[in-house]
Amino acid sequence: MVSLIGALVLVLGLAVSAGAWFLLQSLMPARSFGWAFAIPAGTLSLVAGLGLLLSGRRLRKSGTAHREGVQLDAVKALVQHRRGPISAADVASALQLPEAEVDQLLTRLAREQATAVTLDVDARGQVVYDFDGEERRWRVLEEESESAPAAHGEPTAHRRERP
Repeated sequence: MVSLIGALVLVLGLAVSAGAWFLLQSLMPARSFGWAFAIPAGTLSLVAGLGLLLSGRRLRKSGTAHREGVQLDAVKALVQHRRGPISAADVASALQLPEAEVDQLLTRLAREQATAVTLDVDARGQVVYDFDGEERRWRVLEEESESAPAAHGEPTAHRRERP
């Protein structure tokens, strides 16, 4: 909005100063009344318009950074509340954000917590993020065949396997 106002001030101010120059020069061509009015008015509109344009650009960047920070905090809170595997579609529906944007936020969060996150692909082909880290990374599974070790007199073996 500030950039739009800056553009309007710039265009309208320069147009008014040019129009005043043409009008005053046509009424009194021997005198320099047109220049005396057009130069200060044009300079003032140029400075004000460019100032508003530049401050609008900075304001937009600041607002975008703040919005991304708030969205990242919301994703972190949802992940902590969920305490389990979560996909971008789950977060997108909960926070009413586009899924591509949520996927970028989850990837950014995963990079911040690189050692404590596990990525997997679910049955639907979506990437699932598990931020519980080492607590759920390893699980103990029983061997499929319990009869073979029991036949040799050995206890049933357990093995560690990644999910």
